[in-house]
Amino acid sequence: MSTPCAGSLLAPRTTLRSPLWRAAASAPMRVSFAGGGSDLPGVARQGGGRVVGAALDLRVRVVVEPFDRGWVRMEVASHGPGQPGGGAEAGAACVLTRRRTDPPREDLAFRLIEATLAATGVGDGVALRVEAETSPGAGLGGSASAAVAALFALRASVGEAASPEELSREAVAIERERLGNACGAQDQVFAAFGGLLDLAFDARGCSEVRPLAVGSPELVPALSAGLLLVDTAVRRVSGEVLDRVDAGAACEAKAELVAAAGDVARGFEAGSLALVLSGMRRGAAAKVRLSEAASAIAVSMRQRLDGLGIEVLRVCGAGGGGHILIWAPAERHARIVEALGPCLVRRPALGAAGVRLDPDTRV
Repeated sequence: MSTPCAGSLLAPRTTLRSPLWRAAASAPMRVSFAGGGSDLPGVARQGGGRVVGAALDLRVRVVVEPFDRGWVRMEVASHGPGQPGGGAEAGAACVLTRRRTDPPREDLAFRLIEATLAATGVGDGVALRVEAETSPGAGLGGSASAAVAALFALRASVGEAASPEELSREAVAIERERLGNACGAQDQVFAAFGGLLDLAFDARGCSEVRPLAVGSPELVPALSAGLLLVDTAVRRVSGEVLDRVDAGAACEAKAELVAAAGDVARGFEAGSLALVLSGMRRGAAAKVRLSEAASAIAVSMRQRLDGLGIEVLRVCGAGGGGHILIWAPAERHARIVEALGPCLVRRPALGAAGVRLDPDTRV
């Protein structure tokens, strides 16, 4: 399945629209098994990138409702640690009400919402609430999930439909063109499509979306049973982490990142957990070479957990904080969790559905 990337979807709108009715949508976060980093524009243009991963049952929900004409109300609520640079406490909500004619807010908590409002033209008499199971900067693609869910809900609120291809392309354009982030393009695709995916990239973004071929029905449950997502409680802005990555080192690591993604894909096709884990270990080693500083938390955690039978340990997303992905046989989990101390540990299900409307949305 191809997803052409040419052209921007961010043509300016001359008039602002108001929601016709309430619409709510949710989109999944993601974890990549291998290849993350090869989807960055500057890296992918050197022969292409490849990422293999899965959408998670951790979701971001966006609710759009009609509001008083002449006004815009925005709210961001999460159940994780405070937003990077925002000072919010765990579980707190950031709320802002402004006049329609006021300039968009550049606060970190609201920049993404303002960009989705501008992209859709739904910017008068609108209330938009973002509800997330973890806060931004967690390394699980939550910001992209919020953008995809917001675009879907905003369009539904004015009677418009959008395909996963359109939503993922527009979400990438928002981050790169409106917000100026040097981001990759995998997060938006996982949020829009969901499932288990094998993605190809070029300099413009995702060039092909392929559902992973799975050679054995026992493989995905076995892989899921061993996975742990460890919340470091450290939040970071991914663009700032990526800005510190040396371009030369990134291009040197790219071949190994792409090769690791290929190994994982072949392991899925063969129905072999051992081959999947081997590819994941290869990808984790490449991530460390890509940026030792961004992987420092993972390296420290591996040293602390040495001897507990962990087979894969790597940072999620750009690194520098967020979540650590661990794979170990389920019977070793109790000792690992005990050794982690107060860290929040999640046991995610893999292959969650892509962006979708809530059943009570009126369309």
